[in-house]
Amino acid sequence: MPDIKPEFWEKICEVSRRLADENDFLVVSHHDADGVTACAIMVELLTSMGKNTDYLILKQLDSTTVAKVKEKAGKTIVFTDMGSGQQSVLKSNGIEGFYIIDHHPPEAEYVNQINPHFFGFDGGSEISASGLCYLTAKSLGNTSMAHIAMVGAVGDMQDSDGAMKSLNRLIMEDAEKQGLLKVRKDLRLFGRQSRPLVQMLTYASDPVLPWLTGDEAACAAFLEGLDIPLRVDERWRNYVDLSSAERNKLISALYMHLLDYNIPEFVIQGMIGDVYTLLHEQKRTELRDAKEYASLLNACGRQERPEIGLQVCLGDRGENWYEARTILKSYREALAKGIRALKDKGMVQQRENLYYFDACGDVEENIVGVVAGMAYGAGIIRGDKPVLAFADDKDNPQMMKVSGRGNRNLTRRGLNLGVALREESRKCGGEGGGHDIAAGARIRRANKEDFLANMDKRIGEQLGKGK
Repeated sequence: MPDIKPEFWEKICEVSRRLADENDFLVVSHHDADGVTACAIMVELLTSMGKNTDYLILKQLDSTTVAKVKEKAGKTIVFTDMGSGQQSVLKSNGIEGFYIIDHHPPEAEYVNQINPHFFGFDGGSEISASGLCYLTAKSLGNTSMAHIAMVGAVGDMQDSDGAMKSLNRLIMEDAEKQGLLKVRKDLRLFGRQSRPLVQMLTYASDPVLPWLTGDEAACAAFLEGLDIPLRVDERWRNYVDLSSAERNKLISALYMHLLDYNIPEFVIQGMIGDVYTLLHEQKRTELRDAKEYASLLNACGRQERPEIGLQVCLGDRGENWYEARTILKSYREALAKGIRALKDKGMVQQRENLYYFDACGDVEENIVGVVAGMAYGAGIIRGDKPVLAFADDKDNPQMMKVSGRGNRNLTRRGLNLGVALREESRKCGGEGGGHDIAAGARIRRANKEDFLANMDKRIGEQLGKGK
């Protein structure tokens, strides 16, 4: 296999061979888009091999939720998109003989673990969990889910620099060769397929469009000023309905608009990059575009219906597909409600090196991290510091959930929320981890102020202050 370190490929083959000899599986995965797609790829692989396969999708793997895994004792457990950072939790709870296919920073080496960090690959930008599951399947001769792995990678923001790279790109090329995926340079605003043009601009958040984002009338006037018709035969036009000339006109106008408002050049350039079209999916639906597909899966996971998203990944375009779109609508309404709460109640506070807000009672636990990330796009917080969001922990009233979000400008300066949250949460009676740009933790409610002080200091150190 070209362009992958031979020792890493051999590790994948070694673990997959042992996996193939097992029977009666339980796949345990995370509830976000990468976790759901990883689970789907593994379920499809194992069932195609005639294995009895069940699955369990969790919002997190910790000392509380591990009890749900223990209930399935006796099955061969495969952790996807989780497990590498929780080995001590698993072993202390008597769970042994498991497999791990994960891209998060590992706690320790383990014989049945596939993790890119041991081989010099960055799990935050070069390979997602769904990508690792695809490579595992490929090592056993199954290449049917390359396009689903790309949805997971996009959902995990692995293309945040405008294109896939490294191992992600190998998988992308597989999907292209199979005729399942088309990749082209284009405008990367969310909603290219499923939203009318006016709504695509109104809800733009990456980047925020000054004097356009949040103002539907201004967006309509902007498009009309470019002589781009908003309707054809009474049907609203989507971005994918535009001609090449119209697309170029819109992109140029947005570029000049952002320059007029002194938006940094690297932010403007990030507006254009690779977009991923799933060619076998219906046009103008959320499944046609990888970013929108991933958003649908995130909605299912965070609305506590990840099994619906998994069935969509496995090909259901009937009842589960209909239900997924209903869930997505509810999810968007919940996010809008959360953003309004941040604005109307002035919830955001700040310390020297971070912003934070306590969403307890105002924002659902499952979406507080997404709302924190959206706070950048909505202009509620500036992009000069990361943000921490606190929410009630429904599983334990003595605990709080913490979600951290940053941006690529901050990670370039040294921010690593995964490391900071993992280490500082342990000092406060909790546990956590994740990626440099997005991570989460649980802490004891009584230790919140100490945790904030410690995180403020740690982030300052990461960003080079006081050195």
